[in-house]
Formats: sequence, structure tokens, C-alpha cells
Amino acid sequence: MTASAADGPSVGVFRLQYPVVSEAFIREQVGAMRRYRPIIVARSWTGGAASAAGAGSPPRVLVGGGASGVRGRLARTAYAATASPRLFARARTGWPPLALIHAHFGPDASYALPLAEQLGVPLIATFHGWDVTLPDRSYRWRGSLTTWQYLLRRDALRAHGAAFVAVSDYIRGRLLALGFPADRIVRLYVGVDVDAFHPASEPAAERYIFSAARHTPQKGVETLLRAFARIAPRFPDLHLVQVGAGPLTGRLHHVAGRLGIAGRVRFLGAQPHEVVRRLMQQAALVALTSETPPNGQQEALGLVLNEAGACGLPVVATRHGGMPEAVIDGETGLLRAERDERGIADAFTALLSDRALAERMGERGRALVGDVFNLRTQTAALEALYDRVSAGAPPAG
Repeated sequence: MTASAADGPSVGVFRLQYPVVSEAFIREQVGAMRRYRPIIVARSWTGGAASAAGAGSPPRVLVGGGASGVRGRLARTAYAATASPRLFARARTGWPPLALIHAHFGPDASYALPLAEQLGVPLIATFHGWDVTLPDRSYRWRGSLTTWQYLLRRDALRAHGAAFVAVSDYIRGRLLALGFPADRIVRLYVGVDVDAFHPASEPAAERYIFSAARHTPQKGVETLLRAFARIAPRFPDLHLVQVGAGPLTGRLHHVAGRLGIAGRVRFLGAQPHEVVRRLMQQAALVALTSETPPNGQQEALGLVLNEAGACGLPVVATRHGGMPEAVIDGETGLLRAERDERGIADAFTALLSDRALAERMGERGRALVGDVFNLRTQTAALEALYDRVSAGAPPAG
């Protein structure tokens, strides 16, 4: 949050749990606000006491005051069941004046709606992918109070939300298919900090392909391993560095061993965003080989592709969800079909064998991110949306 934002109108940034390690994009957007003063509104604070008190950290309002004892746990459980605004710490002492509430993810927005109505302020909801690509039956199978509340309140959200932010054109199409009104949908890409994500200043000590992806069926990490195994004999000095964790971790280690590449693959588990950035900057290229799992979930855009572009790196990705919006095939990277391990391997070979081609694609990728996916310009566009919505103007004005 900048000094100018501290003097501006306040926006309640709503997330049921905040901060989430894998959601650095929300924290960066909050930190990039220049004219609005963010106030974190959450059911649970997960940042720990030390990060809560950091200089420049936005203030926060929590269910049950964020208490860790029995009273706090009961308040959070009650909130999960009821979405009652009375359970927030400010319910009795009074809320700071808010111009609007901005909720991230559809289920969170369904909880934020009663609070926005009580405070008499508009609600903006950003949809990030799984919240509009998973079929309703998947929510029912999950069986959590949060997902059930989303299904129960989605009609009310459609009717009363002031604006719905789609983080890609693909997500905009999914919102339209779910009946969200076109005149209240605004496509705003998630921005990348091009000052933090930049080309490496020193040459890498080793040559490797970099992957940052959770170990879930949607991320296609097994296909990535199979593609890497195809090219490993041709590039004996090449490694695969993989950041991520999840339910398939054990299987992926087993697959790497079975393919004979266990000694060439470094599984680093989940890592902080700063570590991911450093590892990415030193890579030869970045791969994201997502694929459609049985539940139908899709990537909204593939933020790691934009981060790679900001670092001046070429990418290899799949034609999946909104990912083709982040990659200009043949210019900033190479796109292949889902599960096409042979095609992905050929794309790796093309970039690893032609350094000039890889450098041209990396340069074009950084230019694309600077023009289209820049954190500063995208956050400025978001604050312009705040202006319109808080003034009662059409969102897409």
C-alpha cells in the first residue's frame, strides 16, 4: 500500500482465509493500490502474528476478532454456517467507512454479499478459475459449508453484485454461461510486478527447465515428466526443477523413478513466492502443461506464464482454459495440445537447441507482459473500476 493510498477511500478486500501462500497475486494487488486504502476482511487470518504487524501492512477486520481460543473457533464455525456479518469484530464497535467490498473467488463473494448489504456498499467479485469451471456436482461432492453456501447464494450474487471481474476472456465466457449479466462483467487480467520479475542479471550455474505447479491432476506434471524423459538423453546437462506439492506427490516421484530420470528431476515441494521468482529467473525455459481433469476444472490464465515472460523467458504450455491468452504461439512461447508428451518434448528441443529463438521469444514475452499484464496498469484499471462502481456508474464505463 502506497502513501497516497493511505489517504484515499477504503476498500474492503474480502477473502475467507488471508493470506494464502499460493495467492501472492492478491497480496501484490493489494500492495500496488495507489488511490484506495485496502482493509483486509477475512474469516481467518493465516499470516501469523509477525506478519500481521509489519510496517505498511493493511489493517484487517476478522470474524471473532481473530481470536485463537474456543470463542474464536465457535465464531468462525458459526460464520461458515450463516455468513452473518454480526460475527465480525466490528459488528458492535462500528466499521471504518468503506467505499465498496472487493471479494476474491466466487464462494468468498457469496459470504461477502450479506456484509456489503448490511453496510450499504457495492460488492465486486473477482473469479479466478475453479470457482466457475468446476461443475456444480463437484461442489456437492466436496460437501463443505463454504461450497454449499456458494451454490445456495449464487443466484443472489448474480442479482445483487455490482461488478464481476473475470481474470481472462475465457473466464468471462464461463461467467456468461452461468448466467452472470454481461453488462456487469469486466475482464481485468491479474498483473505481474515487472520490477520484481525481470531477467537474471547473471548467467545460470546450471541448465534447467522450470515448473511451478501443484501436484494435482489438472497441472499435468506427469505429462511434463514424460516429455522431459524423451529429451533427457539428448541434453545430458539438463535438469528439471519442479516446485509444488499435493496429493500426487508420491506418484510423481514414482513416475520419475520408473522413467529413469529421478536423478535429473529436483522436486522442491512448495516454496515461497520469492524463491519461485529466483528459480524462474535462472531457468532456460518455463513449462506449464495443464490438462483437463475428470472434474472439468480449467486454468483461468496461468499466471506463472506471465511471470516467466516478465523474466524474459520463453514458455512451453498447453492449449488449456485461458492459457492461450498468456502465450502468443510462436512469438512468446510454444503451445501444444493437452497430454501431448511428444509435442511438448519437441517444443523443448526447439527452444533448447536454438538459443537465438529462445532469446527472441523471451524478449517478446517481456514486452507483452509490460504492455498487457503489468501489475501497475492492471491495478490502476481496477481502481478505475472502483471509482465507477462506488459512484453508481456502469462497471464497463
